[in-house]
Amino acid sequence: MDIKEKLDILSKLISFPSVNDHEKQVAIYLQKLLQEHNISSQILPLEGDRANLVAEIGSGKPVLALSGHMDVVDVQRDNWQTDPFKLTPVADKLYGRGSTDMKSGLAAMVIALIELQESNFQFPGTIRFLATSGEEVGQYGAETLQKQGYMQDVDSLLIGEPSGYLVVYASKGELDLKIQSFGKAAHSSMPALGNNAVEHLLRVLNQIESQLSDLMATAENDVLGKTLFNIDVIKGGQQPNAIPGYAEAVLNIRTIPELANQKILDTIQNVIEHYNATTTGQINLVCDMNIIPILGNKDAKLIKLIQKIAQPYLQKQNYSAEEIEQLEKQAQLSGIPFSADEILTVGVSGGTDASKFLIDQPEDFNYVVFGPGNGNAHQDNEFVSQTMYLDFIDIYQQIIKEYFK
Repeated sequence: MDIKEKLDILSKLISFPSVNDHEKQVAIYLQKLLQEHNISSQILPLEGDRANLVAEIGSGKPVLALSGHMDVVDVQRDNWQTDPFKLTPVADKLYGRGSTDMKSGLAAMVIALIELQESNFQFPGTIRFLATSGEEVGQYGAETLQKQGYMQDVDSLLIGEPSGYLVVYASKGELDLKIQSFGKAAHSSMPALGNNAVEHLLRVLNQIESQLSDLMATAENDVLGKTLFNIDVIKGGQQPNAIPGYAEAVLNIRTIPELANQKILDTIQNVIEHYNATTTGQINLVCDMNIIPILGNKDAKLIKLIQKIAQPYLQKQNYSAEEIEQLEKQAQLSGIPFSADEILTVGVSGGTDASKFLIDQPEDFNYVVFGPGNGNAHQDNEFVSQTMYLDFIDIYQQIIKEYFK
């Protein structure tokens, strides 16, 4: 497959506006592409215009699973300098929504499989490709595939999320929680006739943060660090002269094994129950996302292979002193180490489909996140390096070949 064909495949993937929906259209395209190269696959429908796709090459053990998600986050078109759903090359940068997160990784995996198939690659075992829906919101596609048994016999899992030349083998879990406060509206000149939902919300948030701060202070993971607690959204009230009858806040909590998701949920629920019992407030907790932390096997075969195979590709980047300074600054802000000449193993705060795939085996599994991309996932004017995208196609092929030796 020549460079134009490889870019055309990524361009086609970018053209699908699969903003937490319409992944079925992506799956249909991928299935047709795979069929053209004699690779069989199944489209597994979900509700609406959504679906997962599963393809396999080979048979028997061991089973190497490759996975990527087909959905992307929303766009603010006015903030883009290009059409977000049209792959736009500028120098070595390929702009488009999902170019980094993660349609370049998805395309690189598919092309790697096609090229291996075309080369009549013979190996003992199975390559299983899992293309998922809904990773960005709840990881519903991965959860469904896991329940359907597609991870049951998997020996190693490679997820093509954007890591650049870092090897990610651990990720924090995530809780997205809505705290609802129900009060009674009234005129601000007569507050006694109402029940201020905003005031109750602020008080209970302070109590929740205080309780969790005590727990977070005593829990830390050597790889993932501490739990992260954020209040990301708060809503309440309509105008200055009206007591608000409803208010809500959204919490985002990044979790570690030492402070389990359920412990955090129980703590918040206990605070809310005590608050409701001792005040005139009526607070409710809604859990919109519950993803567990994953801590893989640092000595996994996949990690060793990636470090050996990808090292020359990292070294040929030949970063300038200015680029290294910028990358080091970005790494410092994100809390992730950086090296210009070494493939480092790291843990990250962002979650992946692994949290659903590995729900029954969250520690010590042979799992790694390694894919083309950079730190601009979810941002306006998202882009991926064309060189990196093309290099990862070659890297994936070499990893697969070495894995089955």
